[in-house]
Amino acid sequence: MEAVMACWELEQSLQSLTGVSPGEGTGATMSDDDEEQVDGDTNMFDGGLDVSDSMGFGLPTESERSLMERVRQELKHELKQGYKEKIVDIREEILRKRRAGKLPGDTTSLLKAWWQSHSKWPYPTEEDKARLVQETGLQLKQINNWFINQRKRNWHSNPSSSTSVKSKRKSNAR
Repeated sequence: MEAVMACWELEQSLQSLTGVSPGEGTGATMSDDDEEQVDGDTNMFDGGLDVSDSMGFGLPTESERSLMERVRQELKHELKQGYKEKIVDIREEILRKRRAGKLPGDTTSLLKAWWQSHSKWPYPTEEDKARLVQETGLQLKQINNWFINQRKRNWHSNPSSSTSVKSKRKSNAR
C-alpha cells in the first residue's frame, strides 16, 4: 500500500512540475522491453543523428536541450526533497524495529530473578505469569516467549538440570 501511495504522490509531483496530468500526452508507458529504445533516444541528443526522428520532428536545439536538462535537474531536486522525509521516516522505523527485539534491562532482571528462583522447573503458573505481566508491563505473549526462549537457550545447557530433565523424559517414556 505504501508503494501505491508513493507512486500516486510521485505522479502528483510530476503533474505539479510539468502541468500535465497523467492521462494527457502520448499515453505511452515504459516497460523493460522499451529500455533499448530509450538508450537509442538518449543517443539522439549526443549529436550522433543528422536526420529527423521517427515522429518527424527535428533534433532539439541547444536551447531546448539546455531547458530539458534544467527541467530534469529541477524535477530530480523536487523529487529528492519530496521523498527525503519519507526516507528518513522509513529508516527510523527500520531501526526502531531492530531495537524492538530487546526488552528493557529492568524487565529482564525481574524475569531472570524469577528464573533463578525456579531453576529446577522454570514453568511459571498462570498466576505467576499474571504477576509478571503486572510487574514488568509486558504482554502475556511476551512473557511466554521470553520463558520459551530462556528454556531453549539456558535450561538444557545447565548440567544439573539437564540430567533431571533427561531422567524425567525417560521415566515418562516408559
